[in-house]
Amino acid sequence: MTDREWTLVKQCAACQDTGGVPAGFIVDSPWIPGYCGVSTIDFYTDAELWRSCYGKIKADFPSLLFFPDHWVEFGMGSEPSSFGCKLSFYHNQPVSIGHLIDSADDIDLIASLPVPDPHKDGLMPLALNYYRRVKGPLHDEGEKIRMVASRGPLNIVSFLMSIPEFCVAVKTEPDSLHRLLKTATALVIRWLEAQAETLDCVEGMLVLDDLCGFLSEEEYLEFAQPYLKEIFDWFSFPVKMFHNDNFGNQYITFPYISKLGVNIFNFSHLADIAEARRLLGENVCILGNVPGLQVLTQASPDEVRKAALACLKSHGSARGLILSAGGGASPGMPGENIRAFTAALEEYNASR
Repeated sequence: MTDREWTLVKQCAACQDTGGVPAGFIVDSPWIPGYCGVSTIDFYTDAELWRSCYGKIKADFPSLLFFPDHWVEFGMGSEPSSFGCKLSFYHNQPVSIGHLIDSADDIDLIASLPVPDPHKDGLMPLALNYYRRVKGPLHDEGEKIRMVASRGPLNIVSFLMSIPEFCVAVKTEPDSLHRLLKTATALVIRWLEAQAETLDCVEGMLVLDDLCGFLSEEEYLEFAQPYLKEIFDWFSFPVKMFHNDNFGNQYITFPYISKLGVNIFNFSHLADIAEARRLLGENVCILGNVPGLQVLTQASPDEVRKAALACLKSHGSARGLILSAGGGASPGMPGENIRAFTAALEEYNASR
């Protein structure tokens, strides 16, 4: 991000008045290669192409913020690969990930796995080396990598054993599941630290974990909140962003988000933004909440405009909001809809 963009993000995280509502998206390899017309494998492996893709989306949509911005990622493969999960790569879609076990009954086979080393294990050392190679050229262009990112501990464990078996383990193997979550939490902290140490100007973090949405309130407080809080408490960054766009348990997580230390929250488009604001309180900036697939990707530009204006009206205040998708940028989201989205925001800001 440029200095101007990062100042704006920090103001949003502090829920300060920025003179209008800004807009942005969480973007990564499910959307960027397709939009730029390049192979996903090339996007992962060609640093110059990767830089040019980020340059294109920034040039095409100069008013938008992108999170975490200049993100070295291999789909969701970096963290699970460090435990030995099999990855399959494709030219036209993100990585697919193979599980280590097929049944929660076998969780003891992986419950004692050691904490991986981000400097040695899986794809993480490749990502770190990628950062070393690109940070200088980006700095020369006036861009700095300000945020580091990781999948959350529940999300990582679900790759080791599948989402349904994770949910089974919550009920049948809680002790072993806690052991795995402690290991995954330690990895997330080490991974974020390794990225921050490799870069030289990090002031923000993004943790993505959709598994929280499968848990009851009691289960969330036992299996999610303590581990997520440990991660966010570990760092003193001024920007702490959390993404969970699984709305399976409705609003159960919302009252606990501020207690994590999170100050920017991206959640499902199914949540009503006014209700989300009420439950989150006034100290958490909302990153949302226009439907990413049904509206921003599949609807007409006029429908996008109407949905964006309705979202802005429902939230009511310009403080504490970055207009975005309820979730990350969906594959296939077209440029004409993004332009309609930004035009709606300009219309709203001009009318204030």
